[in-house]
Amino acid sequence: MRVPFQNIAVRLSQRLPQGPTWSAGLAYLKALHISTLLIWCAGLFYLPGLYAAHPDVDSHHDFRRLRIMTRFAFVAVISPAAVVAVVSGTVLVFVAQVEGGWMAAKLGVVSLMVLFHLYCGRLLAKLGTEPAFRPAGAHLLLLIPPLLLIPTVFWLVLGKPL
Repeated sequence: MRVPFQNIAVRLSQRLPQGPTWSAGLAYLKALHISTLLIWCAGLFYLPGLYAAHPDVDSHHDFRRLRIMTRFAFVAVISPAAVVAVVSGTVLVFVAQVEGGWMAAKLGVVSLMVLFHLYCGRLLAKLGTEPAFRPAGAHLLLLIPPLLLIPTVFWLVLGKPL
């Protein structure tokens, strides 16, 4: 069974150049995807720890410093890594003509990672106005989604079980 865009991907890949230069380009694209994915995944683990520190900050100066550090991590490091990881992964799917049930499952789990990332951004905005709206322990519970999602993606990619 063909997916809707598979015909387009097949036609595009037949027009793409082949040979050692193309293989090197594909290897660089995979390296870009893996490195940005690792940065994004590390950030999804890092953000709950930063969020947990917000309620315990006593002085305005320390809160401002923590807020700048948290926003910088989210806006300048984690979000761009997420965008590059998703875009490079999308390009890899079409160029390498990847298909299978495992890919659909992986894309579903990656979508959940994107939703968690967006929730972290929403939470970051709320912490800017109400730093103590939730106890620190509740923020640490936010470690559970990446702890479940990230190994699932790795299992699906490395094992290709379906």
